[in-house]
Amino acid sequence: MIGSPKPWLVAGGLAVAALLASPASLHARPAHKRALADYFGPFLAKKLNDCRTCHLPDQPGAKADEGEKAHNAFGARLAAVRKELRQAGKKTDLAGRLDAIAQEDSDGDGVPNLLELLAGRFPGDPADRPTAAEVVKAKKTLTAFLKARDAYPWRPFEAVKRPALPKVKKAAWVRNPIDAFLAEQHEQHKLTPRPEAPRHVLLRRAYLDLIGLPPTPEELHAFLEDQSPRAYEKVVDRLLASAQYGERWGRHWMDVWRYSDWAGYGPQVRDSQPHVWHWRDWIIEALNEDRGYDRMVREMLAADEVAADDLNALRATGYLVRNFKLLSREKWMQDTVEHTFLAFQGVTLGCARCHDHMFDPILQKEYYQVRAVFEPHKVRTDRLPGQADVKKDGLVRAYDADLAVPTYLFVRGDDRVPDKNRKIVPGVPEALGGGPLVVEPVKLPRGAWNPERRPFVLHELIASLEQSVVLHDQDVAAAAHNEWLTHLAFPAQGGPLAAVVRLGLAPRLAAERQGTVMAREAGREVVRKYRLLAEVERLEDAGKAGTPEWEKAARNLNASERRFAYLKARNALFRRRHVPAPSAPKGKAKVTPPQRLAEAEKALARAEADLKLPPSTQYTKREVSTYPTTSTGRRLALARWLADRDNPLTARVAVNHIWLRHFGQALVPTVFDFGRNGRPPSHPALLDWLAAEFMDRGWSMKALHRLIVTSSAYRMDSTPDAANAAIDRDNKYLWRVAPRRAEAEVVRDSLFHVSGRLDLTMGGPDIDHAEGLTAPRRSLYFRQAAEKQMAFLKIFDGASVSECYERKHSIIPQQALALANSELARRQGRLLARDLAAKLGPDADGFVRAAFEQVLSRPPTRAEVAECTAFLRERTEHYRQTKLAPASGGAADGGLPSSDPGLRAREGLVHVLLNHHEFVTIR
Repeated sequence: MIGSPKPWLVAGGLAVAALLASPASLHARPAHKRALADYFGPFLAKKLNDCRTCHLPDQPGAKADEGEKAHNAFGARLAAVRKELRQAGKKTDLAGRLDAIAQEDSDGDGVPNLLELLAGRFPGDPADRPTAAEVVKAKKTLTAFLKARDAYPWRPFEAVKRPALPKVKKAAWVRNPIDAFLAEQHEQHKLTPRPEAPRHVLLRRAYLDLIGLPPTPEELHAFLEDQSPRAYEKVVDRLLASAQYGERWGRHWMDVWRYSDWAGYGPQVRDSQPHVWHWRDWIIEALNEDRGYDRMVREMLAADEVAADDLNALRATGYLVRNFKLLSREKWMQDTVEHTFLAFQGVTLGCARCHDHMFDPILQKEYYQVRAVFEPHKVRTDRLPGQADVKKDGLVRAYDADLAVPTYLFVRGDDRVPDKNRKIVPGVPEALGGGPLVVEPVKLPRGAWNPERRPFVLHELIASLEQSVVLHDQDVAAAAHNEWLTHLAFPAQGGPLAAVVRLGLAPRLAAERQGTVMAREAGREVVRKYRLLAEVERLEDAGKAGTPEWEKAARNLNASERRFAYLKARNALFRRRHVPAPSAPKGKAKVTPPQRLAEAEKALARAEADLKLPPSTQYTKREVSTYPTTSTGRRLALARWLADRDNPLTARVAVNHIWLRHFGQALVPTVFDFGRNGRPPSHPALLDWLAAEFMDRGWSMKALHRLIVTSSAYRMDSTPDAANAAIDRDNKYLWRVAPRRAEAEVVRDSLFHVSGRLDLTMGGPDIDHAEGLTAPRRSLYFRQAAEKQMAFLKIFDGASVSECYERKHSIIPQQALALANSELARRQGRLLARDLAAKLGPDADGFVRAAFEQVLSRPPTRAEVAECTAFLRERTEHYRQTKLAPASGGAADGGLPSSDPGLRAREGLVHVLLNHHEFVTIR
């Protein structure tokens, strides 16, 4: 025997024991064949990944069902061991059974089962005996196989447990636990980590990673001159405290969470929703305040259930709003279900929509159980303080609209063929652990189901009415002034208003003045009425309806309503008598003026009669939108399940995304697939340790950033090493920090930043993407939607609208052309050159040094100074001989090049530096 079972795991799969203990394993294709591949991993010959390893070949006419295949000697022995283990009350997983018979010789050919399998031969077929040479080779393979099985197991579907820190020889290199895990791999693979990067390289790397902007020359010099032991750590703390940190990492998470502004044709909204930018601002603010990742998950999926009265928190449900589809509710639901699990769990749940998952132990039914979580929800736009028109601005958010809507399993995933014989209840895949969903309906506060009853809505209405009364007062004053003027004595036929008197218009002006006074009186009563209404609603919302206090307020409100009705009827009658109505076209008048006058008199009589009655508690309620008073609680249950410490994937997936964006390569290469069809992690123990640390530190992203960027691993140089490359060409074991092209947003923002023109205003509505070359706001604030993407960002591989779990960097000619020829690069280069020239005067050496520090965040070498000053001399002389026309003298905004030869040369040098590979590289 080979000791206790130690399942070997590959391709991000489950532990074999967990796989076969799960009910889902009964639906594997087939379970034992898959488990055998898990056990041996890369050591299993392709020939043996076959049913004949355990079964006899099919006989003519035999059924294809694996359950009816006869066992060979090896398979029969495995079946017998399973029976023995079951009787002993022990696990019967295939890994344990393989371990139990590893040293037996099932087919009697003289070669133990394990060696025969490692030699690529069938251990149940005596005719398939390995040769002597194959046995010798298999014994060597056995050593590697046992060593691999003793390595840290990758079990992504099991709860996170903090592994012990490895002991390494090069302890001096270890600044924090991250380094210990990497050093272990370095020593195992005989790799030598690169030395620490030069200080200016490290500074620029940290700035671009943490805030997405390069350091200024002043920040560069301050760091280079600070020789204190914690100089670098102080920079890291300052960057993490910067408001720009939230913008930089907000864009990263917007990639993962598929942020998209609304798309459609003309005013029609087809995808996402207008005002979804409030969610973008929520992301930035949450990151800057270091809100726990677990809380962010809960708010994005269920803020309307966990914080229904918090307008700031409700913005987070933009995560769900983003999936809105006007033309297909089915596509809307698919995106919500599938991308939620891709983003937060790293699981391709969508593969189970049409049938049981082909690789992971997830049933088709479980896909629809997750769908049932989201089935009731829809989106709406609520009013925000300060803006009554939701078309101009509003809180776009999720809510449960239909609490009784059923979920059915679609046969083969076809929504036209629902299986209505059974309704699907909310749930989560059992194999993912974390316990079952605990769904409890959520009773909502009034402001959630009756948003126009929120106090600010009525208060703003009253303020608006009060302003109207002020305007009425101004009208009354103007009317009085006009009437007074008509009574002034004017010389015969003289004076500007003599015609008013002569034409007999004075009574008309008097009537208008009286009407204005009456309107003011009615307006004041309206204000009083709504103030009383606010008090009545306040008492009702406090649960005091029917109390003496409420009855008094309701009677006062009823009396005010009657008085307003009286004033309104009186004013209407006055206008009928004194203000002629516009004449209707011939044949169109249905009611004659006398009839209108009679109706107004009757209305006033009714109002006067009502006014004399004793006040009652009956009042006219406001016409407001209402929604369900209860939410299902399904999304909150899912959010809590996701953000629970026992969930095996949430923390691992988040840590993997953060690591990817610091090092350019993820620990699990398939960032959206931690399942069996994904690729295994390069450092599983490190990932588990970081996930445990992440949760232990309150799911703090800033704490995780600080840990990563202060490690020796992060501080390494990016320069190559031939000896290391010969062993690990792809830098899988991180013996250096691999240089990488900066993201599109960093490139664009840096162009504005180095010229000193970047507008650091934060937040607000999305900006027209067509203004990307001229508007100096940060890139994440520009419109990002289908057919609404900035061309400059697309050239540099900006985020895809549909999904962007990991950006892929291309190298295409258009990128070089964009920096060489775009209006943006040329204009900002000219502006920077002019600023530096004005500051430094004719000092060519000083200009070169300043330009390098401003653009590349480093001082130039001596050779670079010599080369650049020679360039300035040569180009200046060239432009003098060219005799630049004054008409080309540059505009103040840098739109045209300078007509001064020396300045024109300096503009050219800065433009060259903006095209330097270091400007677009994080190294």
